Amino acid sequence: MIEVLTRLIKVAFAEWKLFYTDAAAVLLLVVAGILYAFYYPTPYMNQTVSKVPVAVVDLDHTVMSRQLTQMSAAAQQIDVQYVFSDLRDAENAMADDKIFGFMVIPQDMEKTLRNGGTATVNVYTHGAYVMLHGNIGTAFTTCALTVGATTKVKRIALGRRVPAAKAMAMRDPTPISIQTLYNNTGSYSNYVVPSVLVLILQQTLVIGICVLGGARAHRKFRKKLRDSEVENERMPYRYFGRSLAYFLHYCSFILFYHFVVYNVFDFPRRGQVLPMIAFAVVFLFSTINFGMVLSQVFLRRETSMQIFLYMSIPILFLSNFSWPTELIPNWMYGISALLPSTFAVPAWLSIEQRGADIYEASSLLYPLALQAVFYMLLGLVLTRIRDNTPLKTGDM
Repeated sequence: MIEVLTRLIKVAFAEWKLFYTDAAAVLLLVVAGILYAFYYPTPYMNQTVSKVPVAVVDLDHTVMSRQLTQMSAAAQQIDVQYVFSDLRDAENAMADDKIFGFMVIPQDMEKTLRNGGTATVNVYTHGAYVMLHGNIGTAFTTCALTVGATTKVKRIALGRRVPAAKAMAMRDPTPISIQTLYNNTGSYSNYVVPSVLVLILQQTLVIGICVLGGARAHRKFRKKLRDSEVENERMPYRYFGRSLAYFLHYCSFILFYHFVVYNVFDFPRRGQVLPMIAFAVVFLFSTINFGMVLSQVFLRRETSMQIFLYMSIPILFLSNFSWPTELIPNWMYGISALLPSTFAVPAWLSIEQRGADIYEASSLLYPLALQAVFYMLLGLVLTRIRDNTPLKTGDM
C-alpha cells in the first residue's frame, strides 16, 4: 500500500511541476484561475444600477404632477435629468442615448384622481438594456403608485372621516411585503459571477489537461523525459497520479474562491464545510476525468483551446442558471447532460449561496458522481488503447 501511494505521489508531483514549466500550462492552470476570478467581477463592483439618466414628460402641470416629478428625482435608481412638456422631446432624447427611459404624466391627472377616477401613467424604457429597463420601470412605478395611493387615502379619510391609518388599511386591506432571498441587493454580480467561477474552473482544468497532453507519445515533455520513470510508469499509476495532481491543485482554487474572492466582492457565502467537500470531490473528479478522456481524443494540444474557449458562452447557458431547464429543447438538454458544469453550477449555487446541505444538494451531486465514474472508465479504456496504438504524428 505504501509503495502504491509513493508511486502515485511521485507521478502527481512530477505532473504538478510541469504546470510551471510550460507557458501555456502556466497561463491556464495557474494564472487564469486567479486572474479571471478578479477580472470578471471587477466591472460589477458597484453591485446595483443607480442614477440612470431619465426624463419626465409632464402634460398635467399641476401640484400633483410636480410632486410626482420630485419624488421620481429623489429615487435612488434613477436620475431625472430632463422635464419635458412634449412627448417628442423625450423620444428624441432617448434616440440620442441621453436618457434610457421616461415617464409620461397624462393631462388632467390630478383632476381625475381627486374625482375618484383612474389615471394611466405610461413609462417607456430602453429595452436594449435589460438591467436598466427593470430599475427604471420599478422606480417610476413605485413613485406613481405612491402618489396615487396617497391621494386615495386622503379621499377616504376625508370622505368617511376616519383616521389616516384606518383609511390606509381600507385602501389596502392585504398589503404585500416582498423579501428577496439569497441576493438581497438584487445585484447582477451576485447573480452571474458565482456561476461563471465554476465555469472558469471547468474550462481551465479541461483545457489545461489537454494542453499537457494525454497520450504518452503526444506529451510535449516526452523529448526531454522519454526515459524518465514517471513518463514510463504503468498506466493506472500515470492516470491516477496525474489526476491526483490536478485534484489537489484545483482544491486550492475552490478554497481561494470560497475564502478570498467571495469576501473581496461580498458575494453571499452560506456554504457549510461538509457539503463543500462533497461538491469539490465529485465536481473535480468529474471534470478531471472528462478532461482525461478528451486529452486522449485530441491529437494536438491546440485543439482543446480552439474548441473550448469558443464554447464557453454556450456551455454557460447550457448550465441553465439563467433559463429554466424545462424550457430548453430536449436535444440541447441531452447535450448539456454530458458536461459537468450543467450539474456543478446549480450545485455550487445551492450550497454556497443558499446554504444547502448534502441531502438537499444530492439530486445534483449524484449526476456529477455518475459522470465521474463514467468518464473515469472511458478514460482508462482510451488511455489503454492509445498506449498500444502507434501514432504517426510523433511528439508535439
